[in-house]
Amino acid sequence: MEMINMGILVTAMGVLVILTNAFTELVKGMFPKMPPQITATIIALLLTIFAVTAYLTITGTPVQWYTIIGAIVAGLFVSYTAQFGHDKLDEIIKLLGGKK
Repeated sequence: MEMINMGILVTAMGVLVILTNAFTELVKGMFPKMPPQITATIIALLLTIFAVTAYLTITGTPVQWYTIIGAIVAGLFVSYTAQFGHDKLDEIIKLLGGKK
């Protein structure tokens, strides 16, 4: 079994967060009554499962049950980061910069 490069994994998760934010903004306009948190979670899960499946297909790695579970867990991390990461990053920058 091939080991995944951690740099590629972190980069892929960052790209998935950006895509989740972008698609959530698009979908929010189409479904204004749906809470944005649910929208972001659904989009993050779909994008992450698609990305993992595409990676497995490209590398010729067989799909195992634990890769799908791992994709779901990674999708939840992507969803959380997409929803709360920007606010936390702003807080950290303000703390480091001394601004209140």
